[in-house]
Amino acid sequence: MKIGDSIKVKQGIFSPDYDDLIIGGWQGRIIEMNSDIVTMELDSITLSKLSENYIIDSLAEDSEWTLISLEVEEVEIVKPQDNQNDVLQKQDEINSQYSCEEEEKRISKILDSQDTFVTETNLLKYYKYLKKNVQKSCVLTGMEDFDWEEPYVIGGWSEDEYEKKKLTNPSYTDHFKIVGFVDKIDDCKGIIVKVKRLSDEQKFDLPLWDLKVIGKDSADYLLISDYSSWMTNHQ
Repeated sequence: MKIGDSIKVKQGIFSPDYDDLIIGGWQGRIIEMNSDIVTMELDSITLSKLSENYIIDSLAEDSEWTLISLEVEEVEIVKPQDNQNDVLQKQDEINSQYSCEEEEKRISKILDSQDTFVTETNLLKYYKYLKKNVQKSCVLTGMEDFDWEEPYVIGGWSEDEYEKKKLTNPSYTDHFKIVGFVDKIDDCKGIIVKVKRLSDEQKFDLPLWDLKVIGKDSADYLLISDYSSWMTNHQ
C-alpha cells in the first residue's frame, strides 16, 4: 500500500471512534501511512452515505468526519469509484449544509441583519420569507414526539389509548405536507403551519419548529432545518 491508493474497509470492522458503528465497505484514498496505521480520506460515495448524526456528532466533538485512521489489516486495496474533484465537491456540499458558520450566513441573509436573535421582528421576517419560499410539495415528519404524546412515548401510559388518540391527533411518526401558514405567530412556538396528514388527509396546525423535511435532496430540507436550528439556538 502507498499514499494515493484506493482502499476499502473490510466487512465487520467497527469505527475506532464509535464502538457500535460498523464501517465495513467505507472507501477512500490513503493520505498518510505511519507504521501499521493508514489514514484515508473518504471518497464522495462514502461521504454521501454518512448519517446525519455521524456528521453532526463529529462536528460537535471537533473531530474530522472526512478522514478515518485504521490498522493496515482492516483495509484492502480496491479500484477507485470516483475522482478527487468528486471528493472536494461532496465535502463542500456537506460543509455548506452542516457548518455552523455557513448556517449563520444563510440565516443572516434571510433576516437581512447581523442580529440573529429570535425576536418578534426577526420572526416576522422569517415568516414572510418561508411563506414565500417553502415548496408545498415537500414531505415532513416530526423532529421528536409532540407534546401530547410524550407520556406515551416515554412509557408507562396505555399503548392502546395512544393508538386511539393517534387517529385524531398528529403524531411525530406521521408524514405531512404543508398546505398553508397560520397568520399569527405563536409567542412560544414561533411559526405555525397548516399541514395535511398523508395517511388520511386530516389537517392540523403544527409549529414548524417541531417538523423536519424527509429527504436531504429536497429543496426545503436546508431551509426548514436552518429555521429549526435558529429557533433552538438563538433564543
